[in-house]
Amino acid sequence: MGALAIALSLVSVADAADTTQIPDKPTSPINLLDNETYDFGGRTIDGGNISDNGLFRCFNRRGVTIKNVTVTNSPRYALLARGCSSVTIENFKMKNMGSSVGGIRFDKGTENKTVTLNSIEADNVGGHAVELWDTNGFTIGTVKANNTDGCGLLLNRSRNGTVSRVEGDGNDQYGGYATFRVANNNGGNIQVGTVKSRNSGRGFFSVSGSHGTTVNYVDIASSNKEGIYIQDSSNTVVSSGKVRGTPNCRIRGGSGNSINADCGGNIAN
Repeated sequence: MGALAIALSLVSVADAADTTQIPDKPTSPINLLDNETYDFGGRTIDGGNISDNGLFRCFNRRGVTIKNVTVTNSPRYALLARGCSSVTIENFKMKNMGSSVGGIRFDKGTENKTVTLNSIEADNVGGHAVELWDTNGFTIGTVKANNTDGCGLLLNRSRNGTVSRVEGDGNDQYGGYATFRVANNNGGNIQVGTVKSRNSGRGFFSVSGSHGTTVNYVDIASSNKEGIYIQDSSNTVVSSGKVRGTPNCRIRGGSGNSINADCGGNIAN
């Protein structure tokens, strides 16, 4: 192979759908392409060289699938998406990313549509494990996040979505974030199956004009602050479960909100 062909080959590696051509420690972000599936077959990708945007980037793309991969060593984000539609992320793990800004982030400003996430795991991640902004239509299966500086799952200004299960331990343990948080006018039409939280700032937190979220069941214990806090929100409902925090449950401001879980006594205001 001539020198020019080798140079062109190296330039195109980051855009390749053939994941065997993506190195174990890339020196530049991996730009995901339209209508491609990136199956890493259980490989670990070291993102330590990526300090700008995400190790994986989805900018104004459609029909992207990425799966069966572990990201480690603190890229700025494991995956950053902006203006993407029909995106699927599954069996995606993030480990030893304590110096990162966050894990998976769907960015604000340009709408993201029809997003599917399933079997997402995070352990020792700076910032939020999974964060969605401006996403219309999403299906989230399971998110399990331990030892994060922010939330396990954070939804901002997103609507028309379902979440099967969010489970977290040590999510912003001594701060104000939560294992599951909705904020910044998030909603409506958000249906959530189960939130399980241990040793986190809060278990479930709805704030800043969020509306139209129903959580079917919670199992929340050892929260540093409120186990459940519904603040300045509307039509936000927790249907069942058990909560223990400091205090256990609080509703302040807003309208149409209710907590029907076992709060161990009165709901604070």
